[in-house]
Amino acid sequence: MEIRCIIIDDEPHAISELEDLIMRTPGIGLLGSFYNVNDAVRFLNEGQIVDIIFSDIDMPLINGIAAAKILKAYCSNLIYVTAHRNFAIEAFAVNAIGYLLKPVGIEAFVSKISEITLSIRNIKGNSNQDLIFIKGSHKNAFIKLAFSDVIRIEAMLNYVKIFTQKGDEITYVGLKKLEDILKKKCNFFRISKSSIINLDFMDRVDGNVIKMNDGGALNIGEKYRDAFHEFLRKRTLNS
Repeated sequence: MEIRCIIIDDEPHAISELEDLIMRTPGIGLLGSFYNVNDAVRFLNEGQIVDIIFSDIDMPLINGIAAAKILKAYCSNLIYVTAHRNFAIEAFAVNAIGYLLKPVGIEAFVSKISEITLSIRNIKGNSNQDLIFIKGSHKNAFIKLAFSDVIRIEAMLNYVKIFTQKGDEITYVGLKKLEDILKKKCNFFRISKSSIINLDFMDRVDGNVIKMNDGGALNIGEKYRDAFHEFLRKRTLNS
């Protein structure tokens, strides 16, 4: 199981040095290198799954500390790689999991990566905790549901329809009960009285309409608009 990472740094030689360290470290693979946060976010918005983000701090447009909230929406494992010692307090205030000083030696790098990858693999190894069984539409029928496969959930007249990557499922379990289970997962958001979406499959937002990447278009209910737009605001990268 290879750990996937990206690099964000405005200095080509710094990127080159970090790329070399990654290449020399078994079990970790580089998906891409970017000179600024904007380009990295565009890449992440394509749906790429990243386990670790290596980011410089002192960069133009938006610095690594200010970008933390945006980046951590895509990946919780943020490691700062910087030439400056004086950002350490700010780095850990935004819950960075590592702070490496340039130039980074191979021993320090491998030690930190070994520590982090062990934790990531343990989490991935427990992925069966993301499975539940719910009652289906027929007596004695049960549906195995992987949270990561769920695109959206909609309450119909007297049943609930679950749209997944593997097909649609019908259940008579109430939307409120499903919400109580899913609210523990940070990527699910209730957007109306009748709809819950998986943010991983959200394509775009036009006003109060959310376009999902399976073609669904869902209205944000008036009661839920403030919370949803505040969620978006915190994760919006301004030019």
